Amino acid sequence: MEKVIYYSDELNDDFAGTNIKEVPLPPDFKYTGHGPFWKALSFFIYRIIATPVAYLVCKLHYGVKYVNRKALKKCKGGYFLYINHTMVAGDAFNPSIAAFPKKTDIIVSNDAVSNGFLRVVVPMLGGMPVPGGLKQVLKFKKAIDESYEKGHCITIYPEAHIWKYYTGIRPFTDVSFKYPAELDAPVYCATVTYKRRKFIKRPKAEVFIDGPFYADAAAPMKTRQKQLRDAVYNTMVARAENSNCEYIKYVRKEKEAEEEGIA
Repeated sequence: MEKVIYYSDELNDDFAGTNIKEVPLPPDFKYTGHGPFWKALSFFIYRIIATPVAYLVCKLHYGVKYVNRKALKKCKGGYFLYINHTMVAGDAFNPSIAAFPKKTDIIVSNDAVSNGFLRVVVPMLGGMPVPGGLKQVLKFKKAIDESYEKGHCITIYPEAHIWKYYTGIRPFTDVSFKYPAELDAPVYCATVTYKRRKFIKRPKAEVFIDGPFYADAAAPMKTRQKQLRDAVYNTMVARAENSNCEYIKYVRKEKEAEEEGIA
């Protein structure tokens, strides 16, 4: 029998199940300007430890197969990669394998750096937590600009919240598309879909890469954001049709009540 999860808000409900209490970023949180020791340790953790682990998790646990990964390889400089948010560990590792050998920086929520250990390690792995105050916003924007100039893959999960094994695409705003719109940067999307396996109940993941998408550089900023958002969203919705199983069924609570005849 399939697992059923009931939701009420597509934009804000989260089913990651990590139960981490979110703690605000300290005012002095460093996005950039790290010293040589930090950079050397970051390289070791990212390349020597995390990358092999990421490959094993993606291949052995999720059975990830990439379709059109060559599109990312053709991009010589930096770019933005938007992905639907459906895997817990996989969402931390999937971008680095898809973009390999490029370094991947991922915009993460504050709960990813909500204790001392994570606050040190997550940035070394490329995690860039969402800022709080104005000073942090400016530092955050500078970090994104630097990442792009270094030729990194900047990964964003526009749905913001994890719905494990969800086979649709949830609505998302154009807010995060301001960054590539300002930089006139190439935008790609990776749509995670799920396929049945022969001998394992848990489905395997097939990830479709599409892009690059560009906004009209002559258009106003809000128009450029919307152009990029619509291109990514519409492509993801079309690609999501490739899923052929529903490992976890998501049901809106109002619909549940209607089916039981009590709404």
